[in-house]
Amino acid sequence: MGNRGWNIPLILKRMIECLMILGALLLIALPYFWLFGPDGVRNFFAGHSKDHLVTFLFLELSGIICWFILFYLRKLLKTVIISSPFEYCNVMYLKYTSYLCALAALILLAKTAVDFSPMTPVVAILAILSSLFCQTLAAVFDKAIRLKDENDLTI
Repeated sequence: MGNRGWNIPLILKRMIECLMILGALLLIALPYFWLFGPDGVRNFFAGHSKDHLVTFLFLELSGIICWFILFYLRKLLKTVIISSPFEYCNVMYLKYTSYLCALAALILLAKTAVDFSPMTPVVAILAILSSLFCQTLAAVFDKAIRLKDENDLTI
């Protein structure tokens, strides 16, 4: 990358690592606070939900999916920092991220059907758009890798 300016991929990787640690701690702590914490904690996370247990389950499932999305983005950034963004493993990481975003969208749409809250369908639409964007980016990376391989074979 060079020594000029900021190393943005490294900064982003460090931020994702911090989010992964914080996310894991929250995923572990949320059941404890949900069961044994004050009612204010449960009401804060559940909002105007009719069924607090359903909200808790959807929060945990969504949190686990988001943690794995961060995991694959971190792996992608690691290859960008070490070598080149145009590696086949990055195409796979983007596809895995896309599948996880689509799964999150399905879970959020299920929550919308079970226990409606106004922001849930909005976040589900964002997850669908993220999934499509990751698929598009994976296709672009795949095409770039093929072009690079053809170029390497040319004298």
